[in-house]
Amino acid sequence: MYRLLIYLIVLPLRLIGQETEVIKNTKVYLSPNASKDNVIGEIFPGSSVTKLKKDKSGKFIKATIQFYIPVESLLEGRVSHPIGTTQIADNAKYKLIEVIQTGTQVVLKLRVKNISHTKELDFSAMVLLKAIGKGSNKGELNPFQGKYQDLAIIAPRDYVIAELFYDFKSNPKNVELVCTGKMGGDRVYYTLGF
Repeated sequence: MYRLLIYLIVLPLRLIGQETEVIKNTKVYLSPNASKDNVIGEIFPGSSVTKLKKDKSGKFIKATIQFYIPVESLLEGRVSHPIGTTQIADNAKYKLIEVIQTGTQVVLKLRVKNISHTKELDFSAMVLLKAIGKGSNKGELNPFQGKYQDLAIIAPRDYVIAELFYDFKSNPKNVELVCTGKMGGDRVYYTLGF
């Protein structure tokens, strides 16, 4: 049974891609077209890549690489996670369960858990959550709709599922939910998918 479980996990990974090593300096292209206008960089011998598939001509391999860059090199040094990901900020554990967009309104279902064994969590969506769209299109939390949008005291190891309604000035694009564990504390980010 244990061996079958390993095959079920490892086999799909091998079908998706195969890791290999680069043996000589090579240019990296945006598409299977070896023109100088298409070059985005260079990769050196000994670098690991994951082969995904060959192009139609058979002369190029679509590949991925894993790399790291300094945070200070980015416009924004944060990482936004998709719906369904569990994240922790201070003593709050967040999980964005569902997102529904209707015109200029976005409805969120967010599970907020107090992970402390001894202290209560003062959760207020009004203070600890922000929905921000592209540009200056910031979502305003509607205080008359939803559940747990105002102050909620969450007992140790307990949770609430907040239903929150955010109103935007125009149709929201590239919306990100910012969750804070406490005033001035850690932050986690969710990308809402539109």
